Amino acid sequence: MSMGRKLQDLLRQKPYLYTLGITTPLHAMIVERTGYDYIYLGGYDVSLTLLGLPDVGLITEPEMVTNAGHVARSVNLPVMVDADTGYGNAINVYRTVQNFEAAGVAGIHIEDQVSPKRCGHVAGKQLVSLEEAAGKMRAALDARKDKDFIIMGRTDAVAALGGGLDEAVKRGIAYAKAGCQMVWSEFPNTDMQLAKAFADGVHAEFPDLPLYFNFSSNLDWRGKGIGFEDVAAAGYKAMHTSLAGMRATMMATWDYAVDLKTRGAEAEIDFQKRLKAHPMGAFHEFAGFSKIKAMEEKYLPEDELKKYDGAVGL
Repeated sequence: MSMGRKLQDLLRQKPYLYTLGITTPLHAMIVERTGYDYIYLGGYDVSLTLLGLPDVGLITEPEMVTNAGHVARSVNLPVMVDADTGYGNAINVYRTVQNFEAAGVAGIHIEDQVSPKRCGHVAGKQLVSLEEAAGKMRAALDARKDKDFIIMGRTDAVAALGGGLDEAVKRGIAYAKAGCQMVWSEFPNTDMQLAKAFADGVHAEFPDLPLYFNFSSNLDWRGKGIGFEDVAAAGYKAMHTSLAGMRATMMATWDYAVDLKTRGAEAEIDFQKRLKAHPMGAFHEFAGFSKIKAMEEKYLPEDELKKYDGAVGL
């Protein structure tokens, strides 16, 4: 079973899915081992983590595909990937799909911003025409070898120049008509009323179409008590907490760096104590050293295994 089919089966079988937005194979492995059903790999995350650059269309297709391939190889979960605008026009999109599919991911989403794009939660977004965007979706769908490889159409129309809710609904329906198996609209700095209105508008014409939701750190949930079940009740089938792996890593590393700068070696000693009591404390085992040793015992000449005789460590 392909990963695209696996994710589509999960969407049918479960009331809704949610996961973390991540960046690296390490993040993906943690997500898998903590019991999630799929993985979301974001463009903002990868651009800042790997390149040290903001999400303004600076990361390239080969960089994103290479990282996505490493993530997909490291886990046995479906991986959905942010493919930005498809890195060009419809012809570029055709090759983009082929490369991501070859990388082993479950699917990608393509957005309708002009290139270079911007993060969906910052100012300055502009849209390509609906005709051009729909053509890119058709090219993406035609480029697949596996028809279960998921093409998700994303619209940034709600907050983009010349957009709005009505335009977002219009585009969501157009992407569904083109054949996209999922549709996503961004809702920067808003509440569930707008998100529900989008879902109702699209489902009026495509009642069974799975809709995707970005449970973003930029959205104002404070004091509103909104949970994943509320998003699902509004009409959404899958969602991720955006930038989760990156934000958690940034905060933890910052706190450790400040503590080490302040207290010196005592900070490292205290950290080691906490780590030993944590599920990630056995990080050599998590990394897979014991599996490599088992493979060596299975495949290498016996003489090469003498390196372990009396050795210190694993």
